[in-house]
This record gives sequence, structure tokens and C-alpha cells, in this order.
Amino acid sequence: MPAAEKDDTKARPDFRSLASFWPYALRYRKRIALALLALVIASAATLALPVAVRRVIDVGFSGGEQQLANSYFVLLIGVVAVLAVASSARFYLVMTVGERIVADLRADVFAHLTRLEPAFFDSSRAGDLVSRLTADTTQIKSTFGSTASIALRNAIMTIGALSLMIATSPQLSAIVIGAIPLIVLPLVFSGRSVRRRARAAQDRLADASAFASEAVGAIRTMQSFGASRQTAARFGQASDEAYGASRAATASRALLSGVAIFLVSASVVWVLWTGATEVFEGRMSGGRLSQFLLYAVLAASSLGQLSEVYGDVSAAAGAAGRLGEILALKPAIAAPPNPAPMPEPARGELAFERVSFSYPGRSVEALSDLTFSVRAG
Repeated sequence: MPAAEKDDTKARPDFRSLASFWPYALRYRKRIALALLALVIASAATLALPVAVRRVIDVGFSGGEQQLANSYFVLLIGVVAVLAVASSARFYLVMTVGERIVADLRADVFAHLTRLEPAFFDSSRAGDLVSRLTADTTQIKSTFGSTASIALRNAIMTIGALSLMIATSPQLSAIVIGAIPLIVLPLVFSGRSVRRRARAAQDRLADASAFASEAVGAIRTMQSFGASRQTAARFGQASDEAYGASRAATASRALLSGVAIFLVSASVVWVLWTGATEVFEGRMSGGRLSQFLLYAVLAASSLGQLSEVYGDVSAAAGAAGRLGEILALKPAIAAPPNPAPMPEPARGELAFERVSFSYPGRSVEALSDLTFSVRAG
């Protein structure tokens, strides 16, 4: 297998790892249900705005009836008020759910770490473990919080806006729908580079955090050997590497977003040009064109934000995989499933029977087949 393909296989996120944390979200299903309700209401209010704008233009302005126009403006204010209240409720519910989930996850990961054997910590870097407890869990919080909300909202908005676009003007909708593959395909093909660079950025950040934690933990030893300057230089290099990896990941996502915005905006301009021709020739009213354009903008912006969400979910999948690796570890030292009962009353005796022990990485046994007993007293 080529090296690039191996790296990509390693960088490709396993989205199933996110599903393993779904039980944490199910603990707060009522709050999630309320957040979904607020999300649906906010989306419906947003999709109702173009219809109100069309009525204002066609009936209020074209008809010349100021009183009727005023009533539609009042209706617009009502729709905006519903949108504001629903959006505020959705933000509060979603963010608090994300905070609660990450608090539970951090507690469980730390509790699991305390049950692992000392040999695990001899072969692991303390800074890397701390990074998983902080940076990786924060990434999970973002996914179960704002990212999930944004993804659902934009999915609803895209489907709703496309449906209402078709109902408003099938001819113009055909142009927009035909342009969707030109927008989606570049996003799909560029996803591999974004995933690989996002994973590299997370790994470099973990390396810098691990080195800083080790240096601070051994500060007396480091200073006694006069290694302050060398240690600072090494951390500066690790920090620069983390910045370089993060900059590369950000550049990939920025390029991806820029391409998506250009393609979306170009399709909107094309639709506007065609719709203006329809209005000039009398086959469409100005209000209907305005309604269609608003739906097209809503669908395009929602589709563009979905491309950004994919990058966040990919990063969260990598973080979930690393946390899952910790939670999947079984303690090497654990109580037997069926322990022998203690004698009643206790005799106070202690016995070792054929006990062997060697330090990690050493082939010579410190204890070999040791057997002895200590009687009470």
C-alpha cells in the first residue's frame, strides 16, 4: 500500500466512534426533544419570511394599498419575533446539552484512567492524556452541541427551501438543482485532504501539550541541569509545528469554503439573470421572483454551511476515536470475577505462592517463583 494511502487510511475518521457516545446524549432526551422543537419552529419561521415578502411586494406595493402593506409588515414583525424566540431557545438548550454531555464524558474517562494499572502510565505521556481529557472532549462537546444543531438546521432549511423553490418556479428550480452536483462534487473530492490535515493538527497539538506537561512536572530536574534554554527552544519548536499543522488544516477548509461560496453565488447570479428576463417579459411577478431568490439564497447558504459542518464532524470523529481507545482499555490488574471468600474469623496469615515479577522492558525477573508464608503474630 502506498504511503499516502496509508496516511489517508489512518486519517480517515471512523464516524461509528461518535455513535458509541450516543448513550450520553440519551440521558437528556427531553432537553434534546425541546431543542429539536425549537429548531423546527425557527426553520419554519425562516421559510415563511419569503412568502411574506412576496405578499408585501405584489399586493402591498403593486396594489398601492398602504393599509394592506402595513398589515403585511406587521405580519413580518410577528414572524421575526417567533424566529428570534425559537432561535434563542434552541441555542440555550443545545449548548447546555453539549456542556452536560462533555462533563459526564470527562468524568467517566478520568474515572477509567484511575482504574488502569501503573504500567499503562509508564508507557503513556501524561500530557497526551490531559490533552484527551481537555481538547478531545471539547471537540465532542462542539459536535453534540452547536455542530449537530447547525447540521440539522441546515438540512431542514435545504430540503424546505428546495421544496418551496420548486413550488414557486419549476423552471428556475431546474437551473438551481442542476447546479447542485457542481457544488457538491468538489466538496466530496477535497474532503480527504481536509481530514488528513485536521488529524495532523490534532496530533501536533497533543505533542506540544505532552511536552509542556512533562517539562513542568520535572522543572527542578530541568533547572538543576541548566536545560531551561534548550527546553524552551524544544517547546517553541513543538508549538510552531502545531501552528503549522493547524494553519494547513485551516487553509484547506478555507479553500473548500471559498470554492463552495463561489459556486453557490455564481448559480444565484445565473438564476437572478434568468428570473429578471421572466419578469421583463411578463411571465413572472416581481414578488414571486423575490420569493424564489430568497429561497435560493437560503438553500445555497444552508448547503454551504453543511460543507463546514462535515469538517467539524470529521475532527470530532478523530477525537472520539482517541477517547474510545482509552475507554476500551481493560485494566491488567483487576479483582477476580469469583474471589475466594475470606475465612471467618480471619486468621491473620499471609502467603505468597509461586509469585514472579519483572519490571517493564526488563528480561530479568526481580522475583522468580517466590513462595513463602507468614503466620499470625
